[in-house]
Amino acid sequence: MQERIRKELDSRPEVMAWSLAHITSREHQLYAVAGGTESRRAVANEYYLVDVLRQVVDSEGTVGCGRGNSTLLGGDDVCAAVGEAATRAGLVHNPPHGLPEPAELPQVPLAEEGLRDDPATTLAELDETLRAEVSLHPQVRLTSAEFFAEQLTTHLTNSCGIDAEQRETKLYLEWVLIAERNGDSVESFVSVTRRRVEDLDLRTHSARHAQFAVDLLSAGSPRDYSGSVVLRGEALGEFMNAHVIKLLSSGQAKYKQETSWEIGQPIHKTKVVGDPLTLWANRRLPFGSESSCFDREGLPAQRLLLVRDNSLANYTADQQYAEYLSIQPTGEFGNVEVGSGPTSAEDLLSEPHVEVAVFSWFNANPLTGGFACEIRLGYLVDGNRRTPFKGGMLVGNVLDALANVRWSAEQGFFGDYKGPTTARFGELIVSAGG
Repeated sequence: MQERIRKELDSRPEVMAWSLAHITSREHQLYAVAGGTESRRAVANEYYLVDVLRQVVDSEGTVGCGRGNSTLLGGDDVCAAVGEAATRAGLVHNPPHGLPEPAELPQVPLAEEGLRDDPATTLAELDETLRAEVSLHPQVRLTSAEFFAEQLTTHLTNSCGIDAEQRETKLYLEWVLIAERNGDSVESFVSVTRRRVEDLDLRTHSARHAQFAVDLLSAGSPRDYSGSVVLRGEALGEFMNAHVIKLLSSGQAKYKQETSWEIGQPIHKTKVVGDPLTLWANRRLPFGSESSCFDREGLPAQRLLLVRDNSLANYTADQQYAEYLSIQPTGEFGNVEVGSGPTSAEDLLSEPHVEVAVFSWFNANPLTGGFACEIRLGYLVDGNRRTPFKGGMLVGNVLDALANVRWSAEQGFFGDYKGPTTARFGELIVSAGG
């Protein structure tokens, strides 16, 4: 069918360029309850993504470029689907641009062999491992768990000569722990996404979230606070992947005048009083959740230096916006990588602070960086005393926070984030609310 689609695309005079992605996936799922396995499922999918460019002329005679797409399943009408994509492209009028040319692709580790070859057994073993790890913490019990494993193959071709294939594995786990005391009960929900089993670290996750569940039983209400706030591990990774830096450093945002960031200029509007920020947009990170050998357009993966010592070093851009800005295309952003700081995590944690351990959800305004996010669990820390609280909002601005932060020397890997395990932000607000 792939060849039939290619022939149909080549036969269309209105199509000036095209790309075609053939995607096959196998997904295995295991659903577990306290007493054992509830069900298992295996799902296979195969589909084709067609993307076309066509020349368009507006009412004033200005020549532009339209882009449209469609998705085909195995038995779909090829002619109709390609026609639909071309019709959609005819409704769009952008400045002219092209598609990527062939380029050397890096070898980025994306797939775990055992997970690819025998996912059902892998999931069963993970279920067994998770139960064993949770059993080490008798103060909690496992009520349910879901395990998902996917093997994904993408074969991409385009009219410029790209012909590339990549294979990936993905793992997604979520489970619920319950802690009970004197008739009260709380739950701790855990979700982890990785590409290979060894990066799941079920021992650490089980221990931390067992403690979180127990602490939630005794957690009090928050109080208004302004001062040092610590984020660690997954919570720090969530903060750094809040799409603020991704948007403001993008060529699309630059072209649309949605960002004021300029190459060689500081990204902060406030004075930097913390450690300097050096950050990469990294699609070459081995087994990174957002890594790839090539992106949806076929652009090779890069480890792109994005911010050097608080100043913008590069924009990220797809082929379209790279041409508009006369810069080299970089492809999709990928994973966030941050350089180490000079201070040990132990020293960063030694002075009083608030630690936000779990957000209900961290989201920030991608244009301004402002946020007010609910705290699922936090701690007021003074020496060895950790007083848990739940509720309230962490309030601040991502860019201002990054101008006043101290990074740990220790590094960690958390799926879509590689960098310091601990960050101590100098001035954030916890609002207790009403």
